Amino acid sequence: MQQYPTLFSAIKVGPLQLKNRLIHAAITTSYAKEGVVTEALHNYCVNRAKGGAAAIVMEPMNTHAGQLDGRRPDAYNPRRFDLLEKLAAAVEQEDCRLIAQIQDNGRGRREQGRNDAAIGVSALPDDLSWTVPHVMSLDDIQRMIEQFTLSCSNLVRAGFSGVEISAGHGHLFHQFMSPWCNHRDDIYGGDLTNRTRFTRELIQSIRAECGKEFAIGLKLPGSDGIEGSIDIAEATAIASMIADTKEVDYWTFAWGSHSNTLYKHLPDSHGDHTPFMNDIRQLRQTAKHIPTGALGYITDPNEAERLLSDGSADLVMLGRPLITDPAWGLKAQAGREADIRYCVSCNTCWRMIIEANKIACDNNPRLGKEDEVDWQPVTVLAPKRITVIGAGIAGLEAAWVAAAKGHHVTVIGKSDQLGGKTLLHATLPGGENLSSIYDYQQLKAKQYGVDFKLGVTADLDIIAATKPDHVILATGSTMSWPPFLPIEYKDEGFFPDLRELMAQLNGLNQKQAGCAVIYDQDHTEMTYDAAERLADIFEQVIIVTPRERIASDVSLVARQGIYQRLSAKHVRIITLNTPLASSNFEEGELILANIYNGRETLIDQIALLTYATSRVPDDELLAPLQAQDVSVSVIGDAYAPRSVLAATREGQQTGERC
Repeated sequence: MQQYPTLFSAIKVGPLQLKNRLIHAAITTSYAKEGVVTEALHNYCVNRAKGGAAAIVMEPMNTHAGQLDGRRPDAYNPRRFDLLEKLAAAVEQEDCRLIAQIQDNGRGRREQGRNDAAIGVSALPDDLSWTVPHVMSLDDIQRMIEQFTLSCSNLVRAGFSGVEISAGHGHLFHQFMSPWCNHRDDIYGGDLTNRTRFTRELIQSIRAECGKEFAIGLKLPGSDGIEGSIDIAEATAIASMIADTKEVDYWTFAWGSHSNTLYKHLPDSHGDHTPFMNDIRQLRQTAKHIPTGALGYITDPNEAERLLSDGSADLVMLGRPLITDPAWGLKAQAGREADIRYCVSCNTCWRMIIEANKIACDNNPRLGKEDEVDWQPVTVLAPKRITVIGAGIAGLEAAWVAAAKGHHVTVIGKSDQLGGKTLLHATLPGGENLSSIYDYQQLKAKQYGVDFKLGVTADLDIIAATKPDHVILATGSTMSWPPFLPIEYKDEGFFPDLRELMAQLNGLNQKQAGCAVIYDQDHTEMTYDAAERLADIFEQVIIVTPRERIASDVSLVARQGIYQRLSAKHVRIITLNTPLASSNFEEGELILANIYNGRETLIDQIALLTYATSRVPDDELLAPLQAQDVSVSVIGDAYAPRSVLAATREGQQTGERC
């Protein structure tokens, strides 16, 4: 019996016959180089086609003359048309339709600074970057429609099955549709007919040039969260007017904008799953004959099946979950749900695209590799004895990969549970999804016979007893003692670091009097998830940091969510300040000094003082092991304190090298 009968049933979408309802939603990879499809981009798309998706909406492409971003594949003036053809053929060969995306940010800006080349609907600033665009003339608009259409004709020749117009998320078409952004007094401004004219004319132009066999999809705005812009009522009116073109083959709806609501673009684990579906279900009624895609924080096959079977949507559009596991569809269809590497909805992928110019994933170390789909390492001919010290996510990743290669692997963990500090984070608000990382690793480790010795503090004798040919040191890190606290307090346990404190408070729900203060020199999500936990317990929570803001080490969308949640819980944030050693700690007083002018601020009635400081590697075993000529690798925080992304990547790489 089919596990998910609706999800894996065929459907006709305009001219396209789809083998199932699973669609890869457009995700920028930044894998292209100088506008050319690279091996990594080819691998990325083909792997998701092999992994069970019925259609792939590619990332936004360069589709008009003003788009010169070399990180986007070029459809307007492709330097290597043959590579576009090769990509389309490889994807379509897997019975998967390849769909391009047309998108322009307009005045919108997600990266630091302003966009000097921005074009837009009106001379109004972007709400995030304050970029004021060049206002498009009537000739500019017509020229852009012609160039978009030319790009689509190029895509037809290359073998693509269709195009999706991205008219949500605060991008250019969204800006034209929004009364908040569009202050024009010509035929593209004013009433709704005029504000949707650009999009409608583009649809009609593409259809006239490319014919009925080339699918046209749309991503339209739902509520963008900006007062005076687009709410559900306005979104419904926009959808109705777009549907009147009778040329739309499918659509979906997006939330958020280039504003303080950008975080709604990629909802994370601090909110409910499928948060937009009630509104998408309502918007679908505007034109029920147009296949509608479910979009937004859908991670599990059961969620996908429910949204399809209850009539909420016709298609399920997954972005981040298919980044994490390209074989999501194959595994779900085969009843292998436990074997899926699930998206943790942390938005590291988004941050890496924006800040590092290449997509990466916390829970998929093989992203972009040729053999990514349902990967298993090659078995070795001469197995070794591998001992892993540390049962966190770096050590577990190395352990299962080495064991899958045929090595005899022993994991020694100080805790009696697997997961390390990630296990602790998973107990905090918004951290629950992180458990899928070590749950998957544990499943694979058991599958391949890893021997676990938990609740054991490793020393040289214990390690020697495992008779290792190689030792992997994955012992993590510890927060450094803050310089403002008297050193004599260090061994007395009066001031636990934030991680220690969270372990101690686990299960405590009784309201506490007084103020809890966190000294923040960490700036990662765990600190602010812990702050939320403390806000549920203490009357007041204060975060103190010497930086100009908090959450510097997370993506913009994640940082917006952090500020929103902390503000809702009335957490006080004090920036540009550092505590002084002259504080009267025993009386519950803390003196802060501004790092630039030295101005002092007193915080009193402190019931709890904790800290999230820069971490120090727990690598005490390294030198003794090296002194005994033991072959050893150091990974994760034990090598240098960093991120989940570094831990899983290094764990897998080290396991492969064994």
